[in-house]
Amino acid sequence: MPYELPDPRNTTSLPTADEAYPYNKFAGTGETSSILPAGSATPFTNAAYPRLYVPWNHLTAGFPKDLRNDIAVSPDKFLAGLPYGAGPKWYADNPRADLLLEEFLDGFDFPDKGTITVFYPVEEKEGKKGKNKGRNRKSAFDKPWPLVITGISDDFMKFLVWQQCFPVSSRVVWSFVPFNPKALAWVISAYQGNVVRNDQSLIAEALACLKVAVWRDIPLQILVKRITQAQGKSGNPVELTVKMTQSWRLVYTETKNLDNDKGQVLLLIGEPITEDLDLHRALAAHIRRLRVRVNYQRLLNVDKIIGCDWCKNQDHPSHACPFPGIDSAARMVWPNHRRT
Repeated sequence: MPYELPDPRNTTSLPTADEAYPYNKFAGTGETSSILPAGSATPFTNAAYPRLYVPWNHLTAGFPKDLRNDIAVSPDKFLAGLPYGAGPKWYADNPRADLLLEEFLDGFDFPDKGTITVFYPVEEKEGKKGKNKGRNRKSAFDKPWPLVITGISDDFMKFLVWQQCFPVSSRVVWSFVPFNPKALAWVISAYQGNVVRNDQSLIAEALACLKVAVWRDIPLQILVKRITQAQGKSGNPVELTVKMTQSWRLVYTETKNLDNDKGQVLLLIGEPITEDLDLHRALAAHIRRLRVRVNYQRLLNVDKIIGCDWCKNQDHPSHACPFPGIDSAARMVWPNHRRT
């Protein structure tokens, strides 16, 4: 008996992968770290900011190959220290960032911090950090982004990852992100078009149309079958493709250009079905090429995934960052209600 496609508009009882969904969690919440510091020499704002989710290939982009390989083998021996607004310009403005972070970590009153070393992950760092200063916006936020921390104790690392966000002054906000080679991008594609607007019924219809286009695409079914077979799973290619879309959701957001004109965007977000980066990219690229119409109007794929240059999350554009705001001089601004 051939597999019968489900109703794409019926979302009841679907596994939404909420537990794994990375963009609805907050730092400093959930199960408390088993050991907490007695204090810190450097005051920081203790607030529940959104938890960062930075895919492995983004977090390690620009790293020397041998360092990336070492981290992949033993990710629990390394920790990423990610400054808000990381990129060549930030590091050019903060040339002793490694010492600044090391001093901040040393200031914690913690039973055993380990023997901490902090370094910037690119060879000839001074030349690389300075050459892009003052150039365009894209180069100002180029990768690599984080400082790399080694020699840190397990308990201290657990606390830093749990708290994650440490705003310590108007100049620097540290976020601590674990290196996870299995962490791949959840944001699959971004869409614009005349049909895109902040209307929940329309967004639901657009998601249904996207699912149907994916379910009926035979080359995509073959690719999904290939991925799942490599994982030791079997099944009907169509059914496997339907299962892939069960965690999908469309999220509305707005972009702004240099003239402050708004652009309405729908982000397609879903749980990765593979830990293989090449297959993951191939799957996303195929989905982006599909022609999808909603109410007879085409969804237009945006060439570049919308993402935040400041905090590095991919679920919102830079101007809508939920972290501390950015004024016209690109300085940190701390809302009064977030002070402690």
